[in-house]
Amino acid sequence: MMEKRSYSKSLRGKITNRTLLIGIVPILLVGTFSWFSLTQLTSNANQQLDNSKRELLDSVVGNNLSATAGRIVDQLDTFMLERISDVVVWASAPITLEAARLASAAHEKAGLVKLSIPDIEAKFKSRKSLNVSPAANRYLINQIRHSPHFGEVFFTDRNGFNTALTNPTSDFVQRDENWWKTAWENGIAVGDVEFDNSAGIWSVDISVRIDDPASGSSLGVMKAVLGVSLIQEVANMGARDIKGGAVTVINSNGQLLAETASKHDKDRIMVEAVNLRNSNDPAIQEVFSARKRGYVLGSGQVLGYSRSAGPELYRTVVTRFPGFNWTVVVQQPTSIALAPIQGLLSVQDSLQTSKQQMIVILGIVVVLVVVLAVFVAGMLSKAITQPLLDLRELADAVSKGDTSRTIVVNSDDEIQDVAQAFERMRTSVSIIMKRIKEMKRAGSA
Repeated sequence: MMEKRSYSKSLRGKITNRTLLIGIVPILLVGTFSWFSLTQLTSNANQQLDNSKRELLDSVVGNNLSATAGRIVDQLDTFMLERISDVVVWASAPITLEAARLASAAHEKAGLVKLSIPDIEAKFKSRKSLNVSPAANRYLINQIRHSPHFGEVFFTDRNGFNTALTNPTSDFVQRDENWWKTAWENGIAVGDVEFDNSAGIWSVDISVRIDDPASGSSLGVMKAVLGVSLIQEVANMGARDIKGGAVTVINSNGQLLAETASKHDKDRIMVEAVNLRNSNDPAIQEVFSARKRGYVLGSGQVLGYSRSAGPELYRTVVTRFPGFNWTVVVQQPTSIALAPIQGLLSVQDSLQTSKQQMIVILGIVVVLVVVLAVFVAGMLSKAITQPLLDLRELADAVSKGDTSRTIVVNSDDEIQDVAQAFERMRTSVSIIMKRIKEMKRAGSA
């Protein structure tokens, strides 16, 4: 009896394996080539698209945003320069000079220069000036009437005592205030943006020393409280020029002066807790770099920025003033900034999707080919091997002397020829065996 072969060594196994090999290898080769081709195409497309995005952001969006920030800064610088010029003009007006001289003499005559500040404040608890020059009061009132951004204006004599004012101040004596000391020493003092209680507005204090051009002597200090609502108005106008844009104005300390994104939320404006210099965002930190103007790519945002002018702008009006060192940031979402190449972004997504779909399709095809190959190979091998197994059984039977069994193969191929040859051999063996038997019987008779 013949030893039974393993499936892999059997004819059926060999046929199945070769069928799988013939069916799968070409598909894998074609699929791999297609996948690599699509991968290369996707990589090239991504590279070109990245170059297009970078060029668009660099040459168009970034420059546009930084230019917008520059225009806003120019507007703010011009506005502040004009307002400082206003105060300088008011401080040098003849009526101001005369009122400061008269007030100094009146205050000395009243013996105020000999009193302590608490005693003077107690003496002038209800009224805040001697009103030595009503004309100067009217002059100041007329000036801020034509310059509505100013909340109040007043000035002192050389002793720091109130001389003329548009609104009552909280104190009569000003010489112990930092703004007065700085202006008296340097000629000008410009404060940070803060809430002015007496004026009731967010403001910047502009203090200018009153100098007599004839004698060169200093006569007093004028302080003007300038409301900064215009900063937020300019920021709003700048934001409207950029689709989906937002404008933020930051002071030198990193606090917010304007923020269109929050509609200038009062809980964020000039709040130390909302200090952008403490931000962990690398893009925001780059805004505070040494460059005066530029742009930076943030997380989902493009930021253009520009800083306000330094002392060179104000030198024509006042000296020893370094400027405000404000920073304007104009930002736009990257999705909006890249809208002009949105079609290319869709192509990029389509290529990536096609690549993923090809992998899925290739996997499905391989599975189908394996199933089909196994099925076809099984049917094919069965059609081939079953007649051979029948022939083997016939040969075994004949070898044992059993010539009675027959086999019929209707395959119309070489297997049928072999079967017919086996049948002729079986017939011949049967005849020979029959003759041998006859001869044995005749010999024994």
